[in-house]
Amino acid sequence: MEESVNVEKVLDIMKRNVLSIISSMLLVGVLATLITYFVMTPKYEAETQMLVSSPGDSVIVDFENIETNLQLIHTYRDIMLSKTILEDVITNLELSQTVEELSKQINVTNQDQSQVLSIVVTDESPEEAERISNEVAVVFKERIVEIMYVDNLSIYAPADVPANAEPVSPQPLINIAIGLVAGLILGLIWAFSKAYFDKSVKNEIDVYNVLGLPVVGSIAKFED
Repeated sequence: MEESVNVEKVLDIMKRNVLSIISSMLLVGVLATLITYFVMTPKYEAETQMLVSSPGDSVIVDFENIETNLQLIHTYRDIMLSKTILEDVITNLELSQTVEELSKQINVTNQDQSQVLSIVVTDESPEEAERISNEVAVVFKERIVEIMYVDNLSIYAPADVPANAEPVSPQPLINIAIGLVAGLILGLIWAFSKAYFDKSVKNEIDVYNVLGLPVVGSIAKFED
């Protein structure tokens, strides 16, 4: 019986505050929409892929060399984001970013057991993202010979961002959905907080909750 009353009370609170809850959802949803389209700056991605392989044209698979290359990839990722490489990129492209700022725009990834390194650059301009991604690959390929005395890198797939590229962020549908859910949660918090602090008796459920007595009858309200 108590569980039934509690469920009824929850539903009653939601029913009495349904307009406020919906208004909260719409308000936060609209706010999320405005921020997405008018405040947040669109950002684009460009990806350059580099292949780590042993020099030579041999078609014989050398598993020992492959294993060595896979181990080197982790080192390559660290060197690629180092000051040595990024300073050259900034100088060559005449960028305004600092080394630290540029490093935050670059994400170097590698799938397990893959000899391919992916250089992903995020920028407000798709053209700039493409330029930076390709330049990082070019500079790294040149400098790694001096740094580690190895020449086992090739640019497998240069970045080529199409003119009509879609931004990777913000994502309107996701942001609006998050806004609606956040609005719903805020609306429910407000409704239940209001009910918690409101000690007045409004219906039969409140009488049972406050006095612990069942309601045996009620007086209807007649309009004049």
